[in-house]
Amino acid sequence: MIGNQTKGRGFRGLLNYLESQKDAKLIGGNMGGNNARALAREFKISRQLNPEADRVVYHASLSLPENERLDEQTWNELANRYLEEMGFDSNQYVVYRHSNTEHDHIHICASRIRLDNGKIVHDSWDYKRSETIIRQLERDYGLQQTQSSHEKLSRNPSIGQQKRLEREQEEYINGERQTPQERPIKQQLQELIDRATQDKPTMPLLVERLQLQGVEVRHGLTRNGKSKGISYSWNDQKFSGTSLGPAYTFPGLQKHKGIDYQPQRDDELIEHLLKNPVQRIVVSQQLETSRQDSALTASPVRELERGSNQSFEVITAIVRYLELQEIEQSLTKSSLSETLPQLTEQLSAYQQQLANNKTTFDDLGAAIVNEEQRLSSQRAVDAISNFIEQSVVDDALAETLPQLTEQLSIYRQQLF
Repeated sequence: MIGNQTKGRGFRGLLNYLESQKDAKLIGGNMGGNNARALAREFKISRQLNPEADRVVYHASLSLPENERLDEQTWNELANRYLEEMGFDSNQYVVYRHSNTEHDHIHICASRIRLDNGKIVHDSWDYKRSETIIRQLERDYGLQQTQSSHEKLSRNPSIGQQKRLEREQEEYINGERQTPQERPIKQQLQELIDRATQDKPTMPLLVERLQLQGVEVRHGLTRNGKSKGISYSWNDQKFSGTSLGPAYTFPGLQKHKGIDYQPQRDDELIEHLLKNPVQRIVVSQQLETSRQDSALTASPVRELERGSNQSFEVITAIVRYLELQEIEQSLTKSSLSETLPQLTEQLSAYQQQLANNKTTFDDLGAAIVNEEQRLSSQRAVDAISNFIEQSVVDDALAETLPQLTEQLSIYRQQLF
C-alpha cells in the first residue's frame, strides 16, 4: 500500500475535488455533512478553536496494488487506525473512496486542529511515521507488502506524476496532443547516472562524465573530512542524492553502484572539477553513444588514473584526450566505411548530370543564335513592308487631293 500526505489551507477546495471525481463516494468519517459545502461549514468548528493556525487541512491518500481491493467497512477501519496512530485521535475527518484509477484507493480529509484542546497535531517525522504505520497495517490486514522508500535504491515518480503521464499518453493516442509525453526529469537523471556508473569508475571520473552530460554536481566536506552529501542540477531542476534514492547519495554511489572513492587520492581532484566544471560537449546522437561506450570500456584510462602519481591536472587532461581521441578515430573509421560507397556513387551521378547539362547548354546556345538570326530577318521584312505601305499611301493622296479640292470648291459655291 502506498501512502501520500499533504497540508493545505482551504477545506472547500479539497472537498470539491474529492467529491467531483468519477464514481467518488463518501464512505466514512466522524462528521454529519454529506456534501462538500456542508462539510466545509462543519470544519469551521475546529478552525474557530485556533483561528491563528495556518495550513490546518490534512490530506492523506492510501492506495492498494492493482490486484487488491477492500470493502468499505475494512477501508474505514484502516483509515481510522491510520489517523489515530498519526495523532489524529480527536480531530474532524471524512473518508472518500475513488474508483477513477486501476488502484483501489481512499482519500482522507482531516483538520489538524484537535477538538479537545485546539492545538495542532504534531507533524515531525510524519512521512517516516506514515510509512511505519502503513507497513504494520499491511501485516495486520494481510495485504501485499510494499517496499518502503528508504529501502528502494531509487525514488519512483509520485502518484501525481504517474497520473499526468497516463493522461498525456491518452491525449496523444486520441490525437489531442501533438507530441508524446516526456518522462519526468528526475527519472531521466537517474538513468543518466546509471549509465555513467556501469563500469564502476572512480568518483572524480563519475563527476567529469556527469559534467560532460550537462549535469552540475555539488559536493562538500566537513572540517574533519567527511562528506556533507551530493546533489545534482540538470535541465534547470535540482535534486539531492536522497531525493533520487539511496543509490544516488555519496555513500550510496559507493555501496550500490561500486564507485571507487579514496579520499586522499580523489578529494583534491573532485574539488578542482567542481570549481572548474568540464564544459558540456554538444554532439550528435551517434557521437554521444560512441563517447559513452568508449568511456565505459576505456580500462587503460582507469588504470592510469588509479596508478599515476602525477598531479590531477595531468590526469584529467590525459583522460579527456584519450577518450576523445578514441571517439574521433572510431567515428572517422565508421563514417568513412559507411559513407564512401555512397559518396562515390553520388560523384558519378554528379558527373553524368554535368555532362547532360553541358549538352543542354550547347543546344540552348545554338537555339539562341538561330532565334537572333530569325528576328533580324523578321525586322528587315517588317521595315520593307512598312516602307511599301507608306509609299502606296503617298501615291493615293497625290492622285485624289486635286479632286477633293475641286469638290470642296463646288460645295462652297452651292452654300453661298
